[in-house]
Amino acid sequence: MFGHCVYKNRFSDRTECREYRGDRWDEVGAGADCRDWGAELEGGACEFEDILGACVLGDPERVIRVVVPGADAGDCRQQERGCEIFGGGIFVPAPVCGGEDLPDPVEGTVFQWPVLECRQPLAGEPAGQGEGGDVCTWSMISGCTEPGRDFAAYAACDMVRTQRPYSAQPSPQPEVDDPRLADLAYAEELAWVTEQVSACACVCCHQSSITPEGAAIWDLEAPGNWVNSFTPYGLAFAGGFLDSSLLGAYPAADNNGFDRASTGLPTTDPERMAAFFAAELEHRGLSPADFADADPTPAPFYQQYLFEPQACAGDEGVAADGTMIWEGGSARYVYVLAADAPNPGVPPNLDLPEGTVWRVEVPWDSAPMASRSVRYGELPEGASQGFPADGSPPTLEAGDTYYLYVLADIGVPITRCLFTYSG
Repeated sequence: MFGHCVYKNRFSDRTECREYRGDRWDEVGAGADCRDWGAELEGGACEFEDILGACVLGDPERVIRVVVPGADAGDCRQQERGCEIFGGGIFVPAPVCGGEDLPDPVEGTVFQWPVLECRQPLAGEPAGQGEGGDVCTWSMISGCTEPGRDFAAYAACDMVRTQRPYSAQPSPQPEVDDPRLADLAYAEELAWVTEQVSACACVCCHQSSITPEGAAIWDLEAPGNWVNSFTPYGLAFAGGFLDSSLLGAYPAADNNGFDRASTGLPTTDPERMAAFFAAELEHRGLSPADFADADPTPAPFYQQYLFEPQACAGDEGVAADGTMIWEGGSARYVYVLAADAPNPGVPPNLDLPEGTVWRVEVPWDSAPMASRSVRYGELPEGASQGFPADGSPPTLEAGDTYYLYVLADIGVPITRCLFTYSG
């Protein structure tokens, strides 16, 4: 853990404490985040006598854990809702809110780029739609195998879990059975939703028998009606009543017919999926309208989407001899973009925005690139060119302004600023 800072949340007016955990935090990044909240970085962990819980945000190797002090259990629901609906994080309750002592966040690994895995169907299953009867599946958090099959049998969940933060934290289960399970029409719809979810990479974090340490928040294998393990935020996300487009998606034609452009859970029938989760919200006394004013999710990606770059500080940018200079530590992805280009997002469809001029990257199992070790248009040893697909990038024009965007890993920007190339 790198350190912490204590401040008063400008929205809730409550005292909070941010802990910076993970190998990719450094003093510059953690200190800047603290100053954004009007506080100064200190060493060690947050220390309070009573804690409601913590909201866990960010990348596994660059975690922010927002610890909320308090002793009134009546505040627990509000904190959970604020974390998950407005913060886009995972709320981990402390004993005051019915949980246990806060565990350390699970350390993650470097983002592993998805591959299209083609495997022969399991014994007893029909031939796949791929060449030679193979079943072809993208090993990506937004990927799905063919309908009626189980994702974990056809793609690598270990790879998928590097692409999003994973932390085991199941929701509490109702004490009574759900009487709706005796309704044949409801049971049919639930079976269809279960089949849809089973075919997609959601299971890598949300099916207890597949995950390393248990399901994260909702569990496809929860006893009784597993849908009851969703929080209200989760129901709204699944049905598409929160904009989740910033998480990225494949075209349905490239994803075995599964679409997640309009629903949080990929599906071959978006209208049917949305109707099911709208009914689940109604069952809890809520409706999609309750989430109409919510920001797109998750919050960290939304903030990255909205970010407006300012002029680079000091000598950051691309020097006259092509040397690329940035602050914040080593990087796995370095972009030069047009000055008015959108901010890069996540794969498979948001990581090369219009206006990308050049992207250089290193694979997950190689050492990252240090500032001043890269020259524009030249690939360091072990690096590859993410854009353009072929040939050299265009020559930078003297006097023109460009956008330098540097990431420690996918979803973890460390430098984002505008520089004028001196030529």
